[in-house]
Amino acid sequence: MSEERRADLFDEGRLRRALRLEPSEIPARLDPNAFALLARPRFAAATLASASLAGLAGALLVAAAFVGIGAIAPALVSEILASAIAFLASAAVPIDGTLRIAEDPTVPVAVLVCLGLAIAYEQGQRRERAHVIGSS
Repeated sequence: MSEERRADLFDEGRLRRALRLEPSEIPARLDPNAFALLARPRFAAATLASASLAGLAGALLVAAAFVGIGAIAPALVSEILASAIAFLASAAVPIDGTLRIAEDPTVPVAVLVCLGLAIAYEQGQRRERAHVIGSS
């Protein structure tokens, strides 16, 4: 470096001494007792006011929901019932032909006899299989 440049620079030792804090400027040490004292819960008027305001807002919200449900419920129930009746009516049209056949007194008896025979046949087949597997 040039001599002019060196003359412009401060001596490092002088700079360090200038930047040191004096005893009156040193900040106080952290006191854990002071933090514990500040951390204790304190009941204040602001806490009471905010808690009561939140409770009042919640109560108003619940009351408004009940009033709204009470106003909407009859219309909603009538729509649901109308939809259910329309669905049952549309499902009844294809079923009508099958129900007319089933109303004939001979058909249900024949169906029950066939069902009984099928069950008896399957039980016989199952016993034969179990006998063959058990004897081998």
